[in-house]
Amino acid sequence: MSVCSARRKQLVVVVVLFLVMVWAVPLLGNESFALPHTASETESVLPPDGNQTLPPDVNCTFQPPPLLKRVCQCWNSADEFLEEVHCRCEGSTMMRVPQKLTTMQKLTLEKVGIKRLRENALAVYATGLQDLFLISLSDFHHVEPRSFAKLRNLRTLYIAHAPKLQFLESGVFEGISTKLKTLRIIHCGLLAVPDMRMLSVHIILHMVDLDGNQIQEIHERAIQIKTDELILDNNALTAIHGEAFFGSQVAKLSLKLNFKLKYIHPTGFKGMQNIRELDLSGTALEVMPTEGLSELEVLRIQNTHSLKTIPSVYNFKNLQTAYLTHPFHCCAFHFPDRHDPHAHQEDKKKFSDIQEVCHAGGYATPQVKVGLYGERATDGTKRMSDQIVEFVEDDWQREKRSIRDPLLADEGNGFLRFLSRNSINFRSDDQHDSLASGGSGSGPLRSENFYQSITGLPIDTVIPDEESNLNTVNPEFGEFHTVVLKPTSMEAICGNLTPTKFDVKCYPMPDALNPCEDVMGFDWLRGSVWVVLLLAVFGNVAVLVVLFSNRSDLTVPKFLICHLAFADLCMGLYLLLIASIDVHSMGEYFNYAFDWQYGYGCKFAGFLTVFSSHLSIFTLTIVTLERWFAITHAIYLNKRIKLSAATYIMIAGWIYSAVMAAFPLFGISNYSSTSICLPMEARDTLDIAYLLTVLGINGLAFIIIVICYAQIYFSLGKETRHAARPAHSGEMTVAKKMALLVFTNFVCWAPIAFFGLTAIAGYPLIDVTNSKILLVFFYPLNSCANPYLYAILTMQYRKDFFMLLSK
Repeated sequence: MSVCSARRKQLVVVVVLFLVMVWAVPLLGNESFALPHTASETESVLPPDGNQTLPPDVNCTFQPPPLLKRVCQCWNSADEFLEEVHCRCEGSTMMRVPQKLTTMQKLTLEKVGIKRLRENALAVYATGLQDLFLISLSDFHHVEPRSFAKLRNLRTLYIAHAPKLQFLESGVFEGISTKLKTLRIIHCGLLAVPDMRMLSVHIILHMVDLDGNQIQEIHERAIQIKTDELILDNNALTAIHGEAFFGSQVAKLSLKLNFKLKYIHPTGFKGMQNIRELDLSGTALEVMPTEGLSELEVLRIQNTHSLKTIPSVYNFKNLQTAYLTHPFHCCAFHFPDRHDPHAHQEDKKKFSDIQEVCHAGGYATPQVKVGLYGERATDGTKRMSDQIVEFVEDDWQREKRSIRDPLLADEGNGFLRFLSRNSINFRSDDQHDSLASGGSGSGPLRSENFYQSITGLPIDTVIPDEESNLNTVNPEFGEFHTVVLKPTSMEAICGNLTPTKFDVKCYPMPDALNPCEDVMGFDWLRGSVWVVLLLAVFGNVAVLVVLFSNRSDLTVPKFLICHLAFADLCMGLYLLLIASIDVHSMGEYFNYAFDWQYGYGCKFAGFLTVFSSHLSIFTLTIVTLERWFAITHAIYLNKRIKLSAATYIMIAGWIYSAVMAAFPLFGISNYSSTSICLPMEARDTLDIAYLLTVLGINGLAFIIIVICYAQIYFSLGKETRHAARPAHSGEMTVAKKMALLVFTNFVCWAPIAFFGLTAIAGYPLIDVTNSKILLVFFYPLNSCANPYLYAILTMQYRKDFFMLLSK
């Protein structure tokens, strides 16, 4: 016998022993067996006869045979307190659910070739299977009705990454276990919400997750389910129709990251009960409906830039926390009277009416203590306090019916909304005796000391603990409960009657860039900005009119002064836009903030002011250089700037100014970050580089102007500078005017540069509120002063002006 043949025999024996051990494990039924249970549908490729000879041309070098492919594995849970068996099956050749696995609690089928789940495919595991996971099934496209009906203990159903699963038939969940707590069908191809009405009869789920599908619309009453959390994130939703969730009881509803969701019907959430948290972040909503959301406690609408206004806080009885997109939206919750004046007045009137009824009936309120109960009418008619009792009862019955009939859930005509925001204790029906005694014909005088400070009840009245809470507390997870409050005591109602107060924690909070204030934060600033803009507009218009009226005598200085006047006029127009929106939105700017800051108006205003400031500084620099060259090199008459050269220079200045003003329109800094539309936001390196460039160029221009005017001043001679003789008074006047030009440039540029650099460095020394003072008194200073210093106060301008009048 050859060596190769002996090796083959040894190898065959080893493989046979290994197969016997693998196949013997399921027969032993010992869950604690050391080796994992393995089932396979593949066959060994070894020859059955170990003595079979090899062909002569085959090399007898040892080559290990391909090992048996392990398709399914089962193991005990790692948690010693959970006696559960997990089984996991993989392999694209598996076309059906394995039927011979051991008794288990969890089954995972991943990357298998199953195309459809048949009705009886899981029947063999009816008693034991609790959690079923179907993951990464590329060909899976159909689930037959009642496929899960025989799994009596099913608690988790998880289907993920099945792109061909587009629809689920209406009977899929028929007969499913009442122990089901988690239903997740995520990252599949569902085009419509599955029919889950079978789940809403006797099942209260912990989670229903339909994340990452292709659901496009939710039609009327398409979702009827009871669950703590319903997730519809990352779908292709475009619209939610009226009463889409009617009859559902959902504590937390998430619709975030549906980027195409633009429309929710005004009654889209009507009929949905027990809603406590709603997430609409990352959608394209323009209007948010509120019907059916009165009990909402947490609202999330982050990264939803299309939502212009936030619903009035009066639409939410119990709202505690809101996560919004813009800081100015939070101002609506801080100032509800300005955000929704109509609802605020109705709320005040309702409170006043009820308070008046309480006082007329002789019942104390936290604001007024009444010592004498009202008298009962002798003509048999009901007195005022009796009428309010009936009113309360009617309102309470409506509130109680709304639990059963969602159509009544949002009828806010009663005054229980005043009570729902406070921790109030009421007496039950058995404690109605004090009301009767209070209505007797001659009630005794009662000092306010006889009443408890919070409830308004007599001190000797004891409220049972089990009746002192607004809601019952059920320790069972997932149980929905009904309200047990029934206010029938007039003393309790009136004693707890307080105006509606809102304490909503809102994020992002108004910050230094977006405080809760008008565009012009101070009244005196509101008047000052009009004075400044009128000076700027009037002065620059006057310069342009006079200079353009005599175009035949157009010189280089006049040409440059025309460009300077136009640039400064743009600054005046910017101030006019800012002042106008301030007047239009006075007292309620946050209602207009979105349309203004994210509309074309703010972008145009921001472009106008940045273009104006750069063109003005550029032109001032050219004017200064032209005068410097004309004075210090007066003998070189043929080397002065020609009109054609000045035209090319100013064309370059216009292009430069337009480019610098256009950067914020393309995401480098931002005009929409503040109400005054200045690029003050430094979010990243590009923003910081842009702001530093602006400040650097302005600083360089200021240095050039100072140096040039200094040389002009010293070129006048010592006699002129000291004005030793009267003949030099004209030159001294010119020197003083130059000093004034340098001073106005410094006052305009220095404060903005200083506070801008400190803000860029991360140590802002001024907020937007105070920066508006710079905006009014320093930033446009050049635009107001330039037409007077460079034109109106000069002899040449007066000559041209009188020539215009003579015409």
